[in-house]
Amino acid sequence: MKAPKRAAALVLLALAVAACDDPPPRDPAASPAPPPSASTPSATLTPRALRIPRIPAGGGCPTTAPRRWSGPGVATAVLGDGPVYPVADYFRAGTVLELRPDDRGPDGSYVKKVRWIGAGYSGPVLVRAARIDGEGTASSRFSYIGEQRHGGHYAELASPTSDLPGTTTVGGPGCYVLQVDGTTFTTTVVFRAA
Repeated sequence: MKAPKRAAALVLLALAVAACDDPPPRDPAASPAPPPSASTPSATLTPRALRIPRIPAGGGCPTTAPRRWSGPGVATAVLGDGPVYPVADYFRAGTVLELRPDDRGPDGSYVKKVRWIGAGYSGPVLVRAARIDGEGTASSRFSYIGEQRHGGHYAELASPTSDLPGTTTVGGPGCYVLQVDGTTFTTTVVFRAA
């Protein structure tokens, strides 16, 4: 008779241990926990100070030289040190953002298509723009990901290789800088709009 009692006690003990592994019952009125997503920041990005070179109005614009590209994505040349680059193919002679009447918006600014390539980096990125030879506005953004944050366009790059359609907006002809910040880098690109 002791064996059946001992067996019953072992079964009850096993059920009690198994019950400890079960999650607590869910309140049906509670909202479901959000699933993890690619937009969850993989690392924290602390915006760095803008490194804006200043040049006198009418002075020469120290544009960033384009460099030949053989990395991922479709481009013959890119601008800057990366690892997130504007594609130089969208700039005349690789350094001049050509402003045409058709690019001008109702507010007087010019919106130009400029594609970006990310190579060897995944995580948060912040792109900011400014005019460096006088007064004027500038911005740059990716078309399908990101949001306005920290005075620029913030996005999470989920893959170490990214093809990023985007636009760059300038107030008019002049000399401009793009500053790109990631968790492990900061790079600047200077271009002229004409």
